[in-house]
Amino acid sequence: MTAAYDLFIKQLKAEGRERLEGFSTSNFRQLTADERIKVRQALVDLVAQHDMRAPVPLSVLSPEGDTLALLEPLAPAAATAAQATDFELQVRAALALLSGRPIVLDALEGVFTKATDNWKRGIAMDGLRWALPASDASPRLARLVRAMDDEDLRADAADTLLQRHGWYLTDAATQAEALPWLRS
Repeated sequence: MTAAYDLFIKQLKAEGRERLEGFSTSNFRQLTADERIKVRQALVDLVAQHDMRAPVPLSVLSPEGDTLALLEPLAPAAATAAQATDFELQVRAALALLSGRPIVLDALEGVFTKATDNWKRGIAMDGLRWALPASDASPRLARLVRAMDDEDLRADAADTLLQRHGWYLTDAATQAEALPWLRS
């Protein structure tokens, strides 16, 4: 067994605060073919249990059409996304990663702008940040930066937009480039 598989099993069995941290997807590339099958099945089983940790890692591990088909029926309607469960929002974030379709991004944007729960807003921001590069997530975030009256939400939208393009305000190496880019 690879170290990546051992880590997945450890995270799968985690409890308490460690469980909330979810799965480390950066190690998925190091899985063997047999391990990938086992990890995928474990994630599919977690999706069936509505475990909020599973949708995004499943999309990272297996970004194929069958994953999209599995997750699409589990997503809340765009109109009710702000009242969705954490699992349903994670499904929306995973669908943004897989397809980036406007209806998915509409729901995430609605949660970002209307939800009062910071946890839910964070899931929406993650979904917009991870959305398929060919999607219109960046123009949406740029519009939010220009249009939001709430300074905290505007800053969150700006930070999400910058991160989407690999720039982090906390990173001194990219800070000088990030601010002028954001202003433009």
